[in-house]
Amino acid sequence: MKKKEQRINEIYSFLQESPSLSVKDLSEMLNVSEMTIRRDLKYLKENNLLVRSHGIQLPVNDKSMITNIESEYTLHSEQTKFAKEKQMIGQFAASLIQPNDTIILDSGTTIAAMAYFIPEHINLNITCYNYYTLTQLFPKEGIQLTLAGGLLHKADQMFESSYANELIRSRRASKFFLAASGIHEALGITCAHNYEVLTKKAAMSSSLSTILVADSSKFGLVRSAFVAPLNSVDAIVTDSGITDEWKNIIQDMGIKLYIV
Repeated sequence: MKKKEQRINEIYSFLQESPSLSVKDLSEMLNVSEMTIRRDLKYLKENNLLVRSHGIQLPVNDKSMITNIESEYTLHSEQTKFAKEKQMIGQFAASLIQPNDTIILDSGTTIAAMAYFIPEHINLNITCYNYYTLTQLFPKEGIQLTLAGGLLHKADQMFESSYANELIRSRRASKFFLAASGIHEALGITCAHNYEVLTKKAAMSSSLSTILVADSSKFGLVRSAFVAPLNSVDAIVTDSGITDEWKNIIQDMGIKLYIV
């Protein structure tokens, strides 16, 4: 059976497209019992993500709804949002790197900001798959670089391919620095593009620890592409705009929280 977080995410997506789907329909689509679907629907309602109207399940239209931003996301446009916070987060995240570390860097604007602050001359082995991040790292001395290549998606400057994912899965890293477009307690970590998912999952599975770097505006948002449950990360680096409610959620999950 699929993990609860992924299943709930899929139920929400299905109901966005077809609100009239019945419990039986969802049960057959996800290959789980009708009782399980009812529990998941109850969970969505209790978290104010779903309402029932005239016998139809309707996703709530608020800031926590799943949003497809694939067509509007570009690296340039995202770099201008919360730029100061991303710089601070990136600088602190870079300070978590130790001499002789082997790390994997995700694709994203906060990761790109982090790359600028990664120190030289401490014998690092870094795997990345983003063109902009690569240009930030290339001039630095004492860094062995591996590019997981493939098709270049110009909007976010990410390289992506099945053989790149195989390369990442074949490596072992001490730390993976993960980016996200949405972070939700129930629906997990999400991103803007479906093509990002397998690469992020490959990097997570190849690393001893996963450190999520994201500005506070990402918390409470849900995007269309599901990556992993929130409790699958070991640490989070964010800015002081994070709410007390989110601090408690993260603490209750046993995740290390760094606020800059």
